[in-house]
Amino acid sequence: MPNSTSPRGWVRGMGAVLALAGSLSVASCSLDDLLEVELPGRVLESALDDPALAETLVRSVVSDFDCAWNNWVVVTALLSDQYMEATGNLALRNFGSRRVEASDANLTGTCRAPLAAYTPMQIARYQGEDIFRRLDALPDAGFPNKTLWKATVRAYTGYSLVALGEAFCGMVIDKGPLLQRADVLAIAESRFTEAITLATQANNADILNMARVGRARVRLDLGNFAGARTDAEQVPAAYVKNATRDATDTRRYNSMCEVMNCAQPPRRDATIAPSYRNVQWEGVPDPRLGVSTRNEAASDAATIHWFHQKATSRATPVVIASGKEAQLMVAEAAARAGDLATARTIINARHTAAGIPGYDAGGTASQADVTRQVIEERRRELFAEAGHRFNDHLRFRGTPFQIPFLGEPGSDHPTGVNHKNVPYGTTTCIPLPSIEVPATAVAGR
Repeated sequence: MPNSTSPRGWVRGMGAVLALAGSLSVASCSLDDLLEVELPGRVLESALDDPALAETLVRSVVSDFDCAWNNWVVVTALLSDQYMEATGNLALRNFGSRRVEASDANLTGTCRAPLAAYTPMQIARYQGEDIFRRLDALPDAGFPNKTLWKATVRAYTGYSLVALGEAFCGMVIDKGPLLQRADVLAIAESRFTEAITLATQANNADILNMARVGRARVRLDLGNFAGARTDAEQVPAAYVKNATRDATDTRRYNSMCEVMNCAQPPRRDATIAPSYRNVQWEGVPDPRLGVSTRNEAASDAATIHWFHQKATSRATPVVIASGKEAQLMVAEAAARAGDLATARTIINARHTAAGIPGYDAGGTASQADVTRQVIEERRRELFAEAGHRFNDHLRFRGTPFQIPFLGEPGSDHPTGVNHKNVPYGTTTCIPLPSIEVPATAVAGR
């Protein structure tokens, strides 16, 4: 079963080959030989159909997704109410104050650029679709892992579509028409459904649970609460699926640590917003947020840097899916359907695990109150993870459960300016890069 690491051994091997080639004497070659150069790293497309490369191709899908997800989590955290900008870097300041334009080149940067939320995720999505077709064409005989490989690729492709569907104001897939949130999430649901079928056939619990959490998330987004609950209830509470990170290369760094959370790397370009600091429940500190400070200045030399314990080094893995997320989806789906007893039971189980007092012991809270409490539990439990808070801002917008962005009434900065008196912009969903918008379409929800 492929894990989430990139095939660095193969890359090092290619580097050795290129180094050997470079050591050959130029004098031994004719001018014609010099002009007939093959670009390193370029291969014929047909070479990708070599069955011997099948597992490497699956690993490449996982590697591309892990990097893209890492960036996407940073951008969605910056745009939510979890972080305040604390930097002189213009790009990060714009993202941290919700001033992102469709023309912003940061969105379409490479995976080494932590604000590149769009292009790396589209690459991961395309890779997943393309490699699945190549795997599907392999003969069954001689490839005992074919079904598992296909399940893996479908699950990761589903999550690429989750990111593109949840966060962006509109989306284009493979030069097609402008799609809205529900359109993209419906495609994601179909990919997860295939992954569930294939992972069941392959008897692989890891990918099966990853896909179940993904489909439950999409169904919750689409308002299919019963379907979300059915999927989420089947996921073990202890399940976790991570995007791996390490300190070997900038592409592999945990970007949340590198850009805004860790004390040791040179950049502290954001700080945790006040409503996430010193959070308690009935007078007892809630350890789920784990937010603290050393009273040291952030990058702007003016803002105190607050940080959390979920990204403490460049090698800290980044959560993709988890059992605790699944439990909270069950709680929300139950509350929305009027099953308040189930929602309360899950909330209290999470409180017990955290060592804090229980919730609604007398069972008197209304359906709306229980739903609001589930949203609060998500705020605490899923803090700085997997784009959940940003998605909650968007999916509850215009409802009685609306969550204000920073700069809006009811937020930490209700007057429209931040702690440095810098005005907030109007970004809610991430604009589709202007180079991607069909000429006849206007993006927006």
